[in-house]
Amino acid sequence: MLASLRRFAARHPVLFGIWEAVGMGLQGIRAYKLRAFLTILGVVMGIMTVTGMSSIVAGLNASMARQIASLGSSTIFVRPFAPGENPDEEEWRRRRAITLDEVEAIAARPAVKAVAPLQVTPVENVKYGPERARDVRVFGTTPEYEDVHDTFVERGRFISAQDVSRGSKVVVLGTDVVDALFPFLDPLDKEITLDGRPFRVIGVLQRRGKFLFFSLDNIVLVPVNSIQHGDRRFSFMVADLKPVSHAAIDQAIDQTREALRRQRKLKYLQPDNFRVFAQDTFTELYRQLTGGIYLVMIAISSIGLVVGGVGVMNIMLVSVTERTREIGVRKALGATKRDILWQFLTEAMTLTGAGGVIGILIGGLVAFLINAFSPFPAVVQPTWVIVAFVVAVVVGLTFGLWPAWKAARLDPVEALRYE
Repeated sequence: MLASLRRFAARHPVLFGIWEAVGMGLQGIRAYKLRAFLTILGVVMGIMTVTGMSSIVAGLNASMARQIASLGSSTIFVRPFAPGENPDEEEWRRRRAITLDEVEAIAARPAVKAVAPLQVTPVENVKYGPERARDVRVFGTTPEYEDVHDTFVERGRFISAQDVSRGSKVVVLGTDVVDALFPFLDPLDKEITLDGRPFRVIGVLQRRGKFLFFSLDNIVLVPVNSIQHGDRRFSFMVADLKPVSHAAIDQAIDQTREALRRQRKLKYLQPDNFRVFAQDTFTELYRQLTGGIYLVMIAISSIGLVVGGVGVMNIMLVSVTERTREIGVRKALGATKRDILWQFLTEAMTLTGAGGVIGILIGGLVAFLINAFSPFPAVVQPTWVIVAFVVAVVVGLTFGLWPAWKAARLDPVEALRYE
């Protein structure tokens, strides 16, 4: 074994020197466990923050992608305001909801496959006998809703064109409403009340999950204008539409804007008093939010890494003082300044690298626990794990330079005399 080591040292002196320095660094950690742990605690906290928070953000990104997809493939939204928009009071007054005539004008455009109006209807009490569903959103819509949102009934049927033309008192329920009102009954053909008005249940929608932590299944759909005609409280309407193909999204958006501007007789220089946007608007808004989270993560981890780096510098300076005679002996036996420099740099990087590994393990455990026992998803990202470890090693390299340079500059004669 000793002969093999000698041959390896003779053939690969640089690798052997690094291997020896790493071994000495690990030996120092084993010999002074508490001191080493306290030294690298800042590095551990910084790397743990990077690993844990990046896992949570990655999990939220994946969840958001699934939630946006659940809105329907290639869905385009027509709203008075876009997500994240913050208009002033005058702009609030200028914006308008859409009308059924405008919905028909949009539907006539060649790039538009289907348009579904959504009449936002404020209803406080949704009941079946003594049972009551809470926080239910009630929308008036048309048969095109299924096609636009790729959402279909699981039982019964959906709203038909005859239901819309007659203003039929029928409803299609989301699964959360069914669970609340009919925990042990088949809801079909049962009569529920919306603020005291009777409606017959004709269908139950497929379960869709959540979007931005709001349930998409806690809804009631009725034929548009079926609750009360001519009441201004029920005149607020938006629309969702679907292009003829995914490639025609931009074309459908342009044609929708043109149709609405013509219907509203807006002049050439007048700005739109509505917004038309696609799913990528939600994605871009979410990326801006997660970008802020990443900045916070970097700031917090940087503080921990700087504190850890200062601790490493301090402990390495102490190590240089404690090993002055050893450095003198090594120089007397032929070690160069470069050899001493790399020895102490490697020991410092070993120290922070060990802290990085511990931080990654703790951060991964935190991500696992959050994913298992909280509503927030978390997925450990291999890329960020590698980045975290490299950063930990770089911290050791940066803050170990001064102690290593101080050791390399020691005079061998003075070092041998040191007591």
